[in-house]
Amino acid sequence: MDQGADSMRGQAGKYRIIAPSRFGYLGSTIPDDSSPSAQARAYLELLDSLSIEQVYVLGTSAGGTIAIRFALAYPERTKGLVLYSSASPWPEEPKKYSKHEGPPAFFCKDYPMWLLRPLLRPLMGMSKDTVYTMLPLGKRKQGMQIDAKIVNPGMAGNFAEYPIEELQVPSLIIAAKDDNLADSRSMEQVLSRFPNATWLPFEDGGHLMVGHEKEIENARDNFVRDNP
Repeated sequence: MDQGADSMRGQAGKYRIIAPSRFGYLGSTIPDDSSPSAQARAYLELLDSLSIEQVYVLGTSAGGTIAIRFALAYPERTKGLVLYSSASPWPEEPKKYSKHEGPPAFFCKDYPMWLLRPLLRPLMGMSKDTVYTMLPLGKRKQGMQIDAKIVNPGMAGNFAEYPIEELQVPSLIIAAKDDNLADSRSMEQVLSRFPNATWLPFEDGGHLMVGHEKEIENARDNFVRDNP
């Protein structure tokens, strides 16, 4: 189980949950074009195959880049966009940006990651036991590399593909101020770019927003109710 499914844990009785892995995760296909746009098209094909007309799209962490691209490209299939500890768009097109945003390949192995357990809280705001949900990294290594090289730099390198001001669907954006992986300050700085956004920040909780599960569930339920 990866973060997208984990963020909806226990909600299957309330919602129909579809949680496909992104390219390279848990044995999923790695096409020649592994861009966010290609991933969004793959999700559209999945919805077509399931005869589903509209969905609420939830993107967590690097998956937020894909979720935003889907909502921009296919507003007629999107009821609402939920960003949860998500990567942030840029306020304006950057002149310089990192072409590799992720861990070095050496750390994408089980033993080095296990050794880093004590640093998960200071570096990522996660309990050291979170490492057991990441292992074995062999099932995620290729996805992590795609994120580092393509997805994470995507909103900077392809700025024109993310005209946030043109979003036609409402957004619920949830973030923790002590999240060291997805900077809530960056997201807060671009809130004005979102035409119809609800902002839910927490002071603590880290990348997984631990301790705020009920508040997030209530906010999500209200968002769905208000945007049927």
